[in-house]
Amino acid sequence: MKRTLRRILLVSTGGTIEMSPGPGGFAITGDAAIDADTAMIPPGIELCHRRLFSLPSPHMTPARMADLARELAMMETSGEWDGVVVTHGTDTLEESAYLADIHLRGGIPVAFTAAMRSNAELGVDGPRNVRGAVLTAASDEFHDFGVVVVLNDEIHCASRVTKTYTSNVSSFASPGYGPLGFIDGDKAIFAQAPLRRLRLPAGGLVLDERVGLVRVAAGLGAREIRFCVDSGDRAVVLEALGRGNVPPDVAEAVSEAVDSGVTVAVTTRCFMGRVMGLYGYPGGGADLERRGAVFAADLQGHKLRLLLMACLGAGMEEAEIRRLLECV
Repeated sequence: MKRTLRRILLVSTGGTIEMSPGPGGFAITGDAAIDADTAMIPPGIELCHRRLFSLPSPHMTPARMADLARELAMMETSGEWDGVVVTHGTDTLEESAYLADIHLRGGIPVAFTAAMRSNAELGVDGPRNVRGAVLTAASDEFHDFGVVVVLNDEIHCASRVTKTYTSNVSSFASPGYGPLGFIDGDKAIFAQAPLRRLRLPAGGLVLDERVGLVRVAAGLGAREIRFCVDSGDRAVVLEALGRGNVPPDVAEAVSEAVDSGVTVAVTTRCFMGRVMGLYGYPGGGADLERRGAVFAADLQGHKLRLLLMACLGAGMEEAEIRRLLECV
């Protein structure tokens, strides 16, 4: 029998949404800010609050993100909640949301939200964002969309969303894809569903953090790849130029890394678009594929890094990782 009262759990982790100005700058003030943010919850929803962390967004490590994802997995299987809302700092929100997205099985709606402005600033956005996320998590239209991110009245897929602006309340967007839906009055309205959702194999979430991230620029990248390999990394994410191209010396470093047993996963530093092995010159995408690099479509480098950590932690071989990335 369908419940008439939707039970939503609010999991708080810190961030600007919980901050107020102090003598040394903005700092987390705790439950007072959360109480203000939850004052606009509409009727028909029972909201409970559980504090997991009280951290500025840059203090969220991969290990803490994994802890959060595991907690959400337990909430998903408990049968106690109709949905979960996670408040988080904006700087690393998309990474935490993405790791949760590839780990969770889709048992209940999970919506991440945040604030670009604290409760002490003019035009505060936290209360409205929390309200929108709660409406999303409580919506009957939420059907296996994966983890979503709700800010500025827009609902975004965790795998596509990114922070595009340092301070604007409309910062979060999904370049090339657009939002899944939007908040209108007291309703969460979904306009489209994600067709491609990448999930890790079922089981416990373990991260192997020995994954480097190298952004290519003119004359930059070879030394950095070699440093990652020498430091013991098992994989390196390469944010290449354009369609997946690099300078010739970077291509040589890729060959050295692959020959030493390190997985090199290629994405692009471009704002939008997929990588593909088109160019055959030394360092072109086709050349990198011949050298053994793995191409990762349009996954952002910081999200691809977390994915590789989880894949390696699950004991997946490179061939399995290649097959998984074909789903992106």
